[in-house]
Amino acid sequence: MDPAPTFRLDGKIALVTGGTRGIGRAVGIGLAQAGAKVWIHGRASGPGEELAKEIGGRFIAADLSQPQSVQALAARLAAEEPRLDVLVNNAGMEHIMPFERYRMDLFDRVMQVNLRAPVELTQLLLPLLKKSPAASIINITSIHGSTPAPNNSAYCMAKAAMEMATATLSVELAPLGIRINNLAPGAIRTDMNAELFDALGPGTFDEWVPMGRVGNVGEMVGPVLFLASEASSYMTGATLVADGGYTRNLLRYRPQPEY
Repeated sequence: MDPAPTFRLDGKIALVTGGTRGIGRAVGIGLAQAGAKVWIHGRASGPGEELAKEIGGRFIAADLSQPQSVQALAARLAAEEPRLDVLVNNAGMEHIMPFERYRMDLFDRVMQVNLRAPVELTQLLLPLLKKSPAASIINITSIHGSTPAPNNSAYCMAKAAMEMATATLSVELAPLGIRINNLAPGAIRTDMNAELFDALGPGTFDEWVPMGRVGNVGEMVGPVLFLASEASSYMTGATLVADGGYTRNLLRYRPQPEY
């Protein structure tokens, strides 16, 4: 009988983009607690450096809206690490704007941060990932990669494209021994969406989610550890949805009476 799989990441080297707050911060802490050496990425020094020190990791600054910063991030990691075992492409942004009032400069920025930057970073880090005996790439997408959100089309398009990138790259990278999967969170309260939740009023999203509540960032750690570890060793090209059943309840049917 094969031994039970483990979620441990002892001796692994990991990079988490957008790791200074929200889901990224929780994931960085979780990976470190599982035994990994974690590089925390953020746009600027400050809280990220403090977090990296707390978890025994390293901090790296880069503005992912600038392609040259993406390249510099990859170059520094290549200069300081022999390999990369886990890459979590988590950094993201959104601009709420109705299509009638689209600003293409903001559209381009959303696409750069949410799509081009993770694709380019993944390509630049391939030499390090290929040196890992069991590399895992985890792209943090969203349920809005498949479920539209009005006035947020740029974000939705970027996440949908990222999911297809994952599917395509899974076929190309599997022969290299590299797995790549998506984690698609649902209604998770973060700094990015707190204003929306507050505007809708307390309890609104709770009523929409079958589990009866909005999720918290810590609940994304377990799925990431699963995808990063040997527990998911036969998974690639998949999208793991963690949404409390929200996408199963988006059509607001009233319960049918018994008959």
